[in-house]
Amino acid sequence: MTEAPLISTFVALALIPVAFLFTHAFLSGRRHLPYHMLTGTTGVVWDLSMSIFYMLYRLFGGNVESHILDISPGMIAYFAVHGMIAVVVIALELTILATGLLQWRRKKKFVLHRKISIPLYIFWFGAFLSGELVYVVYYVL
Repeated sequence: MTEAPLISTFVALALIPVAFLFTHAFLSGRRHLPYHMLTGTTGVVWDLSMSIFYMLYRLFGGNVESHILDISPGMIAYFAVHGMIAVVVIALELTILATGLLQWRRKKKFVLHRKISIPLYIFWFGAFLSGELVYVVYYVL
C-alpha cells in the first residue's frame, strides 16, 4: 500500500457529496419534484470545479507529492479511457447547465435537457466509481 497523495485524497473525498447531489437531482427531476434545479446545479458546478482543477493540476505538471506508482500498461490504458470519459462528462455537464438555464429563463422545457440527463448520470457514475476504485486499490488496500 502506497501513502495516498493529499490532492488525490482531497478530490476523491470531495466528489462523494456530488454523487448524492447528482442522484437527488436526477431522481427529483424525473419526478418533477422541487429542488432538483438547486441540487443539480450545485452538483454540476462542484464536479466541474473538482474535475477541471484536478485535470489542469496534472496536465501542467502537478506532482502528487513525489509519490511514484508502479503503473502497468493496462493502467495507462485505463487512465486514458477514464480521461476521455471525463471529457465527455464535462461536455454533458456544460450542456445540462446551458439547457437548464434556458429552461429556467424561457419557462419552456427542452427535450435535450431530459435526454442527456440519463447519459450524464451513467457516464458520471461510471467515471466516479472507477476513479474511487482505483484510489482504494492503490492507496487503501
